[in-house]
Amino acid sequence: MKTVRITAKTIEAAVAEGLKQLGISREEAVVHVVEQPSSGLFGLIHKKMAVVDISSPDEEAAVEEPKEEPAPVEAPKAETPAEEPSVKEAPAPVTEEPKEAPAPEKAEETEKKGREEFVFKQEEQEKTAEEAKKFLASVFKGMHLDVTMECLMNEERILLNLHGEGLGILIGKHGQTLDALQYLTNLAAGKAFHHHYFVLLDVENYRERRKDTLEALARRLAGKVKRTGEPVKLEPMAAGERRIIHLALQDDGAVTTESEGEAPHRYVVIKRKD
Repeated sequence: MKTVRITAKTIEAAVAEGLKQLGISREEAVVHVVEQPSSGLFGLIHKKMAVVDISSPDEEAAVEEPKEEPAPVEAPKAETPAEEPSVKEAPAPVTEEPKEAPAPEKAEETEKKGREEFVFKQEEQEKTAEEAKKFLASVFKGMHLDVTMECLMNEERILLNLHGEGLGILIGKHGQTLDALQYLTNLAAGKAFHHHYFVLLDVENYRERRKDTLEALARRLAGKVKRTGEPVKLEPMAAGERRIIHLALQDDGAVTTESEGEAPHRYVVIKRKD
């Protein structure tokens, strides 16, 4: 495996230069972020100088399409990405989420605990990324989707950003389908190394847009609570989205947030502090 180390203002610039030097395409490369110049969404989007290792895998390590035809995957109805959740006066039933899917809060705790108990190895992380790409390739083949997978890595996680036409079907309502696919990908890719290398899936930067939408909603509703003095209940959300609301308002001294209800219908309540 041939590897070059590139320093540039952004990760994309460093990756482009590395691909040029190695004479390979983006899909063939294994990208490892050595130094993160600034914090951004999940620590993977930067503005200062970035240091990146780009590797050209051996032929036998390249991702191949599965030889066996996977069972067709019944595609859920496409939803418009990054739609703003509505505000409700009382908890309303929504489409039930799979009970077996782990809450992102618990996944985050497991990930942090795991980082304390193992020694990071770039070779193992790269193998996990390749296994994740193989699994996803089989899923997309069964769904007859043409998807390009962009891989970015640092010591905390592997980001696979998916690009292509008509990929709203992979997102689902408020990202529920994307979260389920991410969970299955981690099961398939993390067996060899006990899930130490967390795989994060995104579709055309949906998660960043969704995060911006939820933060804006939290600030707007907090303003309403301050004006009226009445608590506001949001619609049921996944644990990861509730966490975004809590973090967005944690430094606001005039309001407080709490999660109420039973899974999978837990929701956030914003209240004015006494």
